Amino acid sequence: MLSDDALTMPELNYMLVGERLDAGSSLYDGVWDNIAPLSAFVYMAVDFFFGRSQLAYQIIALLLVAFQCLIFNRLLLLNKAYNENTYVPGLIYGLLMSFSFDFLTLTPVLMGTTFLLLALNNIFSHIEFRAKQDEMILNIGLFIGIAYLFYLPNITFGIAALLIFTFFTGTVARRYLLMLYGFMLPMLLAASYFLMGGRLKAFVYNFLNPLLDYEVEQYMSITGVFVLFSIPLVFLVLAFVRMGQRARFTNYQVRLTQVMFVWIVFSLAFIFISGTLSPNIFAIFVPPVAFFLSHYFLLIRKKWMAELAFFAFFVSVILFNLGIYFGFFISEKYLGFENYLVKGDDQWRNKRVLVLDHNLEPYLNAYPATPFLNWQLSEELFRNPEYYDNLTILHKGLVDDLPDVIIDRHDVMPYVLERLPKVHSRYETSGDNIYYLRK
Repeated sequence: MLSDDALTMPELNYMLVGERLDAGSSLYDGVWDNIAPLSAFVYMAVDFFFGRSQLAYQIIALLLVAFQCLIFNRLLLLNKAYNENTYVPGLIYGLLMSFSFDFLTLTPVLMGTTFLLLALNNIFSHIEFRAKQDEMILNIGLFIGIAYLFYLPNITFGIAALLIFTFFTGTVARRYLLMLYGFMLPMLLAASYFLMGGRLKAFVYNFLNPLLDYEVEQYMSITGVFVLFSIPLVFLVLAFVRMGQRARFTNYQVRLTQVMFVWIVFSLAFIFISGTLSPNIFAIFVPPVAFFLSHYFLLIRKKWMAELAFFAFFVSVILFNLGIYFGFFISEKYLGFENYLVKGDDQWRNKRVLVLDHNLEPYLNAYPATPFLNWQLSEELFRNPEYYDNLTILHKGLVDDLPDVIIDRHDVMPYVLERLPKVHSRYETSGDNIYYLRK
């Protein structure tokens, strides 16, 4: 599975951002994209060391998933979440992270989840009466703050932490303020960094504004989501039923289960505000689902029944992951990945290209030109060139980095070029909304 046979649209976008930043462009004004700043820095570093390599993304992701399995199992052991010391949660976590092939690639969701797990460890320790140090409260806010600088929708878990503190702990007001300070500090530092570089407005427009004003990038249908994750969903329901019938928890363990249920609820809010409907977004559910499924397997009293249930779950991972990837399982026909996977496009090889569309396939073997990488963010500029500010930005972006080819899939360039005669004179069109730089 470690190959470049199934490059996804989001992966290609991450590679293009990393490539532009590594080439010297500045984030948000030199590269128009809504990617979070820490994720952009990681992709720039990956491009510096490995270039445009999907294999590097996959190997780093495997290492990160292994680390998450370790810290997830460790935090449950240290906080005595189960009646026995076991490594089952780490095993289930790893299997759930293998459920879809695009879980095992370097995404902002995956990187941000690492810091959410670190915050969860401190939350569990805080719920237990013996661990109420102020630095632990501060760290909860800091970890969640770092998580949303990897992927902005993680900001919802800051609200989740406040609700958990309100309903499940006896935290004093001073500690709420301390956690809120830790939560806001990463954003304040990031805003200060862009302010000093004269890019605060670009930071707000590219990174913060899309949280409230976005178009949904739908790479799969709602039916496809339920088909793909039907088996974990069934096991989750069985876990809830089993826990309601058989579980004998301490009050502390009951609170931990309530915390993980809150995670599930806020994961739904996370999906809603993410603006993307793709399989890898649902990796945010892995920690709470792994928590409840571990309870399910451990509460089965007969060992052979537990082994049989686990075997069924393990086989489902193979069928849904490898079966969909290699096309030998029936669910493949219900999962339309036509808009999700990048098809081979060799037409513009080694050209400097500007694509005015959400579909980034022409960039596969080409290089992005101009800052206008994200069509959602730059569409308003191209559709409204009559405004002076928009025209100024367009002129500077095009003149400073003239593309060899402009692929205009929304027929907006004629209105732009008639207001930029010097740029217009440099291009000729073939009549199919594709503009070529004159030699």
